[in-house]
Amino acid sequence: MSKLNSSIETPLSESVLADIIPKAKDYALMHGAGMRSRTNFSEDSLINAPFALLPSSFPRKEFEKAVKIQPVLNELIHRVAHSYSFLKETLKNACEVDDFTNKLFNIYETVRAEGPAQKLSLGLVRSDMMLESKCLPDDISTYCCWKQIELNTIASGFGWLGPLSAEIHRFVLMCLFKLESESRFLITMFSLFSCNSLASI
Repeated sequence: MSKLNSSIETPLSESVLADIIPKAKDYALMHGAGMRSRTNFSEDSLINAPFALLPSSFPRKEFEKAVKIQPVLNELIHRVAHSYSFLKETLKNACEVDDFTNKLFNIYETVRAEGPAQKLSLGLVRSDMMLESKCLPDDISTYCCWKQIELNTIASGFGWLGPLSAEIHRFVLMCLFKLESESRFLITMFSLFSCNSLASI
């Protein structure tokens, strides 16, 4: 199976990784990709929120399809969130065995009983999706379509990491292209120097 084209030749060498990883981590922290450590909590320090060093290729056609369907998925989540009878019946068994779900549903029922404090509501929904690489057994294409993995409503606190990840990737790619350009320059200069040296002998 062929692979999607990448703008960077991988794997990166150990020397390049040793140079770029600290820069990427510093850039990420300075631009808001920080979080408190769960195992070593401190009010005076942050650690990096997880991020991928390099971007993944994603076909524009499939990306545009995903963007186009988001309003439909968002409306679906909105309708489910406001359907008390559906939620009560669907989560009944989960509430009996899962304390976290039960507490959330109790909060939901309390808010519902008290009545909304305002007419408008805001939903933060994160869609996780991946490219399907083999829809059919004899499919030899790079990909066939994207598939929805899950919808997250609780884990949307790091919403800023979406656009920030793109900024981190731009920074990393800029650094890598700069290193590559400098490397090519040095190789060219070395070649010219060697040729001139040989010519003068």
